Amino acid sequence: MNTEFQPLENHSDFEFDGMEGHTQSNTSGPGVDIVRLLFRNKFLLISGLAVGLILGQAAYMKLGPIYSASTKVQVSQKNPVPIKEGEIQTFGELTAHIDVIKSPRIVGEAVKEAKLYNLPSLAGETDPTEEILGSLKVKRISGNDRAYLNILNILYENPRSQDAKIVTQAIVDAYQRYLHEVRQVNTNEIREQLDQANKQILNDLERKKKEYREFREDAPLYWENTPGSDAAVAGSTNVHQERVKAIDNERRLNLLKLTELKSKISSLKAAIASGESKETLELLAQQFLMGQTRGGQPGSTSSAGASISAPGTSNLDRARTALETHLMPLLIQKNRLERDFGENHPDLDAVNRSIKTIVNLYRKQGIEISADNLNSGDFKLSNVKEADFVNIYLKSMEQQLKELHNREQELTKLFDEETELAKKIGNYQVVDQAYNEEIAQLKSQRDNIFKQLLVEKVSQGNSGYTLTQLSPVKDVLVIKRQLKFLLAGGAVGLGLVLAISFFREKQDTTLKSVDEIRNQLHLPVLGEVPTFDESVSIDDSECEFDRALWYYYRPSSKEAESFRSLRTSLLLKTDQSGAKVLQMTSAQPGDGKTTSISNLALAIAQTGRKVLIVDADLRRPTIHSLFGIVNGIGLGDVLSEEIDAQTAIRETRIKDLSLMTAGTLPENPSEMLMSKRFTHLLKQVRNDFDYVLVDTPPLAVVSDPSIVASSVDGVLLVVRVDKNRRGVIRKVQQIIQTNGINVTGILANGIYNGKSGKYRYRGGEGYHDYYLTPQQNNSPEPTVSVHTEVPG
Repeated sequence: MNTEFQPLENHSDFEFDGMEGHTQSNTSGPGVDIVRLLFRNKFLLISGLAVGLILGQAAYMKLGPIYSASTKVQVSQKNPVPIKEGEIQTFGELTAHIDVIKSPRIVGEAVKEAKLYNLPSLAGETDPTEEILGSLKVKRISGNDRAYLNILNILYENPRSQDAKIVTQAIVDAYQRYLHEVRQVNTNEIREQLDQANKQILNDLERKKKEYREFREDAPLYWENTPGSDAAVAGSTNVHQERVKAIDNERRLNLLKLTELKSKISSLKAAIASGESKETLELLAQQFLMGQTRGGQPGSTSSAGASISAPGTSNLDRARTALETHLMPLLIQKNRLERDFGENHPDLDAVNRSIKTIVNLYRKQGIEISADNLNSGDFKLSNVKEADFVNIYLKSMEQQLKELHNREQELTKLFDEETELAKKIGNYQVVDQAYNEEIAQLKSQRDNIFKQLLVEKVSQGNSGYTLTQLSPVKDVLVIKRQLKFLLAGGAVGLGLVLAISFFREKQDTTLKSVDEIRNQLHLPVLGEVPTFDESVSIDDSECEFDRALWYYYRPSSKEAESFRSLRTSLLLKTDQSGAKVLQMTSAQPGDGKTTSISNLALAIAQTGRKVLIVDADLRRPTIHSLFGIVNGIGLGDVLSEEIDAQTAIRETRIKDLSLMTAGTLPENPSEMLMSKRFTHLLKQVRNDFDYVLVDTPPLAVVSDPSIVASSVDGVLLVVRVDKNRRGVIRKVQQIIQTNGINVTGILANGIYNGKSGKYRYRGGEGYHDYYLTPQQNNSPEPTVSVHTEVPG
């Protein structure tokens, strides 16, 4: 038999039995069940509420009633049509009106003008203004925060009705005077501010214009518009910047020509290097010349290309064609430059040098060109020798390439110079733009201020707010005051009782639920027995057994069903382990172990199994009284060897259920239970019965249960909800661990079922007699029936 105590993991109790899963236990620790707390203390809570209401009414009568005086006022804009631009989006500060009315400024003015300090209710106050502010309320009843018209309700509470009306009317009058004064002050202040701003802007504008005129006298810029005009910035011209744009355009054109010329030279040299024939080279040169003629200089025509002869023509024709192709574009460009820029333009010098280079090149090849023919454009050639026109054309293109490189260098140098000058002049443009923007901004500010001055003059008589009193001041008795006292008193009384009840509940360390029992002991709960319902009466004249045998008298009740559930769980465990001898004990007296073992025995016997109940409570036995049997002979006599076990076993009127009462109580019950005779007795009855249930005293009271536990197969521990404290349970847990008691499971007894009735178990009385000897215990033998108590 395994006697080692092993705490169980957090599993459902019925999962150990193969039954349906139970609700997962709460491991968060003990808490307070609010619903249960309220139900248990309902009469006390009702009493606290009643006392609180009485005290609240007494306080109201002591302090006296309060009267409320109120009136309705309309606050609106004097001119509902917006004159100023943007006024329709900004008007309507309802919160400001409410705060101003409740301010010391208005209330103090009302106290001073209406002499409110002479009123009976305010005569003894050191600060009447603060006293009035404490009872003054202003609330919106119509309109919204951005409306033109708002209706406000002004309310003041005072113990005297007449004083309340006077104070309310005085506050309305004071606020009306305030609106008139503020309107006048605001209008004058705005006009003065606008006049000062206008003078300042005019001075700044004149000063800025003077500075700008001085700047234009020294700036190297050209303006097309007058100073300060809107187009002044766009009209200023930077000459160097214009030159930079023109030079950059010329550089792009020169780069295109340079690239094209390099491509032609490379192609012609490649053809010569590959050993092409003279006719092929001349044809390639003619194609280049034709392309240059079609897309070359302005003024050139395609007639020159038409005159280019095919291979095989005469040297004279080829020379004329090549000469016209090279010189004609240059002559045309020369004439254009002389016409547009004169004889001193740098581009004209470059063209003349190109013409001279070509003429010299042709002369070296034996082609003579006179100056007259060159000027007239009529090329009459003489002394034409057999010349290499391809070579002439190649050298001509190389000479042009040099000219284009020189032109690129000159244009780059000129571009850099003009760019530097343009940047310097550009700083003047930035300053010029800043001056114009500042002048334009000052003009715009001057125009806006001028418009505002005109608007203020027009709206001077139509600005501000008006106040209209819509109803006379009325006073009523404040009923809410009495309700507040009653509610406050009731809340205090109820809260005080609830706090005391909650504190008592928190101080109560008893286990209040099955989950707490399971978490405290770490043992499976095999059954949950509810509190017996005493509303079901049983006729005592028909009672064969004690009324505590609920399973016998009400087999269809939920109380009997709980013992069936316990029986099922227990049989499943014992069938697996082979346990037959089971002990039942409890943590403390009054937990209901004797009643529980009796009903459990009835439930097992109903299944056809032979059951024997052994009353091993040799200090205060009660099993015999439940079954209506006289405690004559029993276990005590067997252990004293006065009778044998078969003689001590007594049949009951219930089939398959037998009893062995306690019999004669010995002076040394612990020693008797520790004897070998008790162990031999259990082995003997194990063979004669299917189940042997042994009833023993509470585990935390005497050592008898620990002694019996070493001789049985398992122990059932009865723990009563709302009775056993945590300290007692910890002591029980320590006893189990110290003695290695094999606890089969726990029976949670006294589960609350919603009814007010409770059954008082016999074990709840007289357990202090365990510590007395049989001679000292002179109490009479219990009768057949048990005592019951039905609360209220």
